[in-house]
Amino acid sequence: MKHLITCALGAVAMAMAMAAAPSPAPAIEFLSGQAVALSGDSLSIGAMGHAPETIRLWGIEAPDMGDDRDFGLYARAALDDLLREYGAEVKCVIDSIDRSAAVCHAGAVDLGEAMLKTGWAVADRRVTLADVPGGDSERSKRAETYHEAEAQARAGRKGRWAKMP
Repeated sequence: MKHLITCALGAVAMAMAMAAAPSPAPAIEFLSGQAVALSGDSLSIGAMGHAPETIRLWGIEAPDMGDDRDFGLYARAALDDLLREYGAEVKCVIDSIDRSAAVCHAGAVDLGEAMLKTGWAVADRRVTLADVPGGDSERSKRAETYHEAEAQARAGRKGRWAKMP
């Protein structure tokens, strides 16, 4: 009986220690390849030997293709222009929470931030406000940068803001 109680207490102690131990950070996943703009906030990325993958740019919303003011076409053209200017070879870090979204760079340029600066996208506050503003996380810092880029485009009446009354 004493042996049974000792084993049970040992098992409980081990379970508590495992529960208290920090879980390992999720592995960072990357995607890179040639990108083609599908819309103002999504890319098709093809890597040699692999089928193309569709990815949304993290933290932004661009007008939908086919909207009645053609804003979706303007947004896709703006992303096309960025890919032409900075190169269609992109490197993306897949979001650990929403695996269909990623922060993508063409060279050193963050394509999400660049789209916000053109005025053809807005910060997706469902995503960018998910972290506490002013936090130290990389996501919080990026969210603040995105909000500032959108505010600058709006104040400068760029992109969609030039066409709004």
